[in-house]
Amino acid sequence: MKKKILFAVALLIVTNIIAQTEAERQTIISEYNQSQIKALEKKIKQTNKNIQKEITDYVTTNNVDRKYTNEDGTLFEIKYILNNKPVYMSTDNATEAISTRTNFLHNGGGLGLNLEGQNMHVATWDGGPTLSTHDEFLDDNTTPTSRVTTPDSSASNGESNHSTHVSGTIIAKGTQASAKGMAPQATLTSFDWDNDSLEALNQATTNGLLLSNHSYGIPVSTNGTQNAPTWMMGCYNSDAVEWDTVAYNAPYYLMIASAGNDGSNTYTGGLANNYDKLTTNKNAKNNLVIANASNPLINPNGSGEMLNLFINTSSSQGPSDDGRVKPDITADGTDVYSPISTSNSSYDIYTGTSMSAPNTTGSLLLLQQYYNQLNSKYMKSATLKGLVCHTADDNTSSPGPDPIFGWGLLNSKVSAETIEQDATDGAAKIFESTLNNNDTFTTQVTIQSGQTLRATLCWTDPAGTAQDNQINSSTPALVNDLDLRITDASNSTFLPWKLQLSNVQGLAVKGDNLVDNIERVDINNAPAGTYTITINHKGTLTNALQNYSLIITGESLTSTLSTDTFKKESNLSVWPNPAKETLNYSFKSQTNGKVQISLTDIQGRIVFTKTPFESQTSIIEGQLDLTGYSKGLYFFNIAQGNSTINKKVIIK
Repeated sequence: MKKKILFAVALLIVTNIIAQTEAERQTIISEYNQSQIKALEKKIKQTNKNIQKEITDYVTTNNVDRKYTNEDGTLFEIKYILNNKPVYMSTDNATEAISTRTNFLHNGGGLGLNLEGQNMHVATWDGGPTLSTHDEFLDDNTTPTSRVTTPDSSASNGESNHSTHVSGTIIAKGTQASAKGMAPQATLTSFDWDNDSLEALNQATTNGLLLSNHSYGIPVSTNGTQNAPTWMMGCYNSDAVEWDTVAYNAPYYLMIASAGNDGSNTYTGGLANNYDKLTTNKNAKNNLVIANASNPLINPNGSGEMLNLFINTSSSQGPSDDGRVKPDITADGTDVYSPISTSNSSYDIYTGTSMSAPNTTGSLLLLQQYYNQLNSKYMKSATLKGLVCHTADDNTSSPGPDPIFGWGLLNSKVSAETIEQDATDGAAKIFESTLNNNDTFTTQVTIQSGQTLRATLCWTDPAGTAQDNQINSSTPALVNDLDLRITDASNSTFLPWKLQLSNVQGLAVKGDNLVDNIERVDINNAPAGTYTITINHKGTLTNALQNYSLIITGESLTSTLSTDTFKKESNLSVWPNPAKETLNYSFKSQTNGKVQISLTDIQGRIVFTKTPFESQTSIIEGQLDLTGYSKGLYFFNIAQGNSTINKKVIIK
C-alpha cells in the first residue's frame, strides 16, 4: 500500500546567490603548499630581477625607450633582450555575450539562473590600469563606489584604453546596454603586466583568485618586421614553464590568455605555412588560450544553436611545437563595444583576441558561480577547462580539435546545463579525483541508442622542461601522461582526438595522445548499451600521483560513478529534476517514526514544511505544486528518526 500526499508550495522569491566568500577563499588557500609557493616566489623574483637588469642596461646603452605607443594606440614594452636585441610585448588588439551563449545565464536569460557575477571576483593583467571611475564600473548604491581596484595605478603609467576595454568586457554593468559585460555585478582587480606571474601567484595563493585575464603577449611581427625569434613561435619556453608551475601550485586558479593577432603575418621556419604563431606563455599546458571568432551566427529562436563559425583572419594559429592543441577554444572578439579610459563615459569598438579572452573570462566566472551555487564548492581549474573544451561548439568543417579554433566556440549555455545535469543526477557527470602511481580507474555508463557519448579527461600537469632556443622542438612538454579510453560491450576501444604533428594542416585523428593534458573521446550515434571508461597512465607519475577531472555526457546516461560528489540515496527519488510545474517524490520509509518533509532555499531558509506525520506504509509518495514558484536551487528534505535525506532540486 502506498500513501499519497499532495500539498502546495508557497511562493518565495530568492534574491541572494551563493558566491565567493572569505571562508571559501580560505578553504581554497588551505589546500595549497605554502612552503613550495614561497620557494617559487623567490625563484620568480630572481628571474624578473635578472631580466629587468638586462633591459635597463640595454635601454641605457642604446638610448631607446623601454615602452612606446604606436599610432593605433597599441602599447609596446621590451620583454626580453635576446642576442642583444629587444623583444617587445604588446596588447593583443586587432554582441559577444550572445555568441558565447552567456546571455542565457544572465537575469532574464533562457535558463532562469540570474547569474551576473554577484560577489564574484576576477583579476586582469594588462598594459596599464583600468579607469576605475568609469560609469560602467560603479555599483548601484546611493553613493556609488567602483567595483574596480587598481593596485598598480600611478601617474607614470596612467589609465589604459586597452585595459579599460578589457575590464569592461568582463564586468561592465550595462549603463549602455550594448556595452554590458559578461559578469556585470562582479568585482575586478586591475594590474599592469609588470611582474605578472609573481602577482598572479600571490593573488591565487593568498586571496583564492579563481580566474585572471591576460590580453597581451609577444607578437610575431611589429610593423612588418619580425619581432620574436623564430625558435619562440610554438616553443614551450621558460615563460610557459613558469606559468605552468604557478598553475600546478594553485590548482583552482586558471589563467586565460589571448592567442594573439598574428593570423595574417608570416615568417620562415615554422611548422607549416600560416601556422605555428603562438609565443611564450600561450604555449603553456595549464592555461586556457583563446582564439578570435568573427561574429558567429547564433540561431535567434532562443535555442542557442550555432549556425556558422568563422575565424577572424587576424587570430593567431597554433599548434605548439610538440603538437598540442593550442589555442584551446574560440570566443567572439570582433567589433566589441566597451568602455575606454578617455573619460568616465567614453566607449569604443575594438577587435582582437584581446577581446575574445575577456569574453571568455567573464563567462567562466559565471560558470564557477553556478557550480558553487549547486555544489557549495568551486571547480578546480582542470575541471573548468575540461568542461568548456567538452561543451564547445565544433567547427563542423573540421571535426575534432584544430590549431585555429581549438576545440571550438565557447558555449556557456551547454556548460551551465552540464553543471545542472551533474548536480541533479541527470545525463552528465563532473568528477574530480586522484590517480596514484600504477593505478587504473574505471567506471561504467549506460546510454540509449543513437546518442553521442562524450568523455573528457583534463589535468593540471607538472611543469615540463623548457625548450628555449630550440626551433620546432617536438619534445613533449607533458610530464604525467594520463590516458582515457572507452570500451563497449564487444571490447571495441574508442581513442581520444589528437593533432597530426607531421601534418598540422590536416584534420585531427583519433589515437594514443602523447602530448595533451586534455583528452576527449567522442562516440557519435553510439549503439545502446553499457560502456566502460578507463583512466590510467604511462610510466611513473611525477610526485607519485596526479589529480584529474573527468566530464561525461550523453542523453539518458546512467552511471556507476559514485563518490561524495555523486552519492545517490536509493530510498529517496524526486522527478522531474529540473522541475517546472510539479515535483514528484517517492520515499522508502525505514522505520515507523514520524516523517518530516521540508523544502529549503540555497541560503538554508525553510520555505516549506509539512507537519510531522506517522508513517503507516513502507513507501510514501507525493507531489509538490510549483505553480508560480520562483526559479532557482532548493533542497527537498525528508527526515525520519535520526536520519535525514535531501535532494537538490532546480525549479525552472
